[in-house]
This record gives sequence, C-alpha cells and structure tokens, in this order.
Amino acid sequence: MPEDDRYTARDLAALTGVSERTVRYYVQEGLLPPPAGRGRGAHFTDDHLTRLKLIRALQQAGNDLDTIGDYLIELKGALAETGASVESVLAVWSGRNERAAMVEQWRQRGNIPQLLRRYRIATGVELTVDAQAAVAPARLEKILRDLRQAFGDDEDGP
Repeated sequence: MPEDDRYTARDLAALTGVSERTVRYYVQEGLLPPPAGRGRGAHFTDDHLTRLKLIRALQQAGNDLDTIGDYLIELKGALAETGASVESVLAVWSGRNERAAMVEQWRQRGNIPQLLRRYRIATGVELTVDAQAAVAPARLEKILRDLRQAFGDDEDGP
C-alpha cells in the first residue's frame, strides 16, 4: 500500500475500482490533474484519490464524462470562493447516496413504486402514475386532457 500519501496509478486503480488505464485516461482528458513528479517518480496524492472517488460517484449516478468534466470545472470555482474542499463535497455526495439507497430499500420492502407523479384532473380528483411505467409524454397529455374534459375541467397542461 502507498506510503506518505503517495500513490501510483495502480494504487489509485485498486482503491477506486477502476483500471490503471482509466486513471491515465482521466489524466489525459483533464478530469484528474497530472501526477506530481515525472517518470518513475511520478505519484498521485490524496487529492487525486478524493477527486477520483468523486468522479466514480458521479458516474455511478449516471453522468457522462463530459458532464462530469463541466461539473468539476464549476466545482473548482465554487470551492475557491467558499474555501471548502473536494473531501467535503465527496462526503455530502456519499451521505446523499447512502440516504437514497436506504429510501430505495424501504420502497422495495413495502412494494412502493420508485417514483409517482400526481396530476390534478379536477377538484378532488387526481391521477397517480408510476413514472417508470408511464406512457409517452404526448399520449399522457392527451389522456389528461380527455379526463379533464370528461370531468368538466378545461385546465391546460399536465
């Protein structure tokens, strides 16, 4: 394992579950800063490790590398203004993901749909739709319009 907060690309890969090639690719693409030093003495630091963990967390949330790159640029500016650290951002993100995982676990235990959308049809009448099983948006708008018309409410929009 690494000594004195110095990591090789192999160390970073092992600690974050990516390949060495991915670590080098992220450096090439500017997602990770280059390692300190050159040649055989080149090494990564705790800052690199934290940033790589954040990149992985953002990827696992479904973001592509372009989006992550844009976010990291914005984050750098925001951190400079507030004096916060990437570690604090990662801690907040990790806490958010833990809470989301717990909520999902409870939803599954209770057989509760993951995401419900409610639409007002008329006074006292709502339609609840499982967002994952929902019909195409254009079709849903037509259904809502027809239902509102049947109930005598000509309200526009979903």
